[in-house]
Amino acid sequence: MQRLVATLPESVKELCLVRVGFQVRKWSAYRKVWSLLKAIDTASVVAIQEGEGLLHSERFMLGFRHFGVLQYWSSYEALEAWSHRPPHSEWWKLAVERSRIKGDLGIYHESFLVPRLNVESIFMNCQPVGLAAFCPLDDAIGPRTTSRDRLGRRRTQEG
Repeated sequence: MQRLVATLPESVKELCLVRVGFQVRKWSAYRKVWSLLKAIDTASVVAIQEGEGLLHSERFMLGFRHFGVLQYWSSYEALEAWSHRPPHSEWWKLAVERSRIKGDLGIYHESFLVPRLNVESIFMNCQPVGLAAFCPLDDAIGPRTTSRDRLGRRRTQEG
């Protein structure tokens, strides 16, 4: 079994995770959700290629009426700068307008700021996802074997 850990690049002092979700409330919203997801995917590729601070973006699905995107940003400031201009501001306004007018679409976003010392990972026999998709990888051996060790929380005999 292949066991790997991903380590954030040294340049990332605080990881900003963003989850954007869409909940289909009526069948009429499915087409809109797919167009929104496509717009996010396209904008994400550009943001990564142009070095705007987006490290990785991946879709998720929670049931047949709940879709979204999880993004990893190098900082909150990078996310904020990107989100206040096109193309993000355009598709976000369209989604909010659709939700208000038709009521067939639920939308949300959550942001999480995580200091680099509080980030750990392990991937066992997985295709690259999450941190493994953009971080350096190493074998999960020695001090990288357990979550407690990867987070630097190993208890000593005295403590």
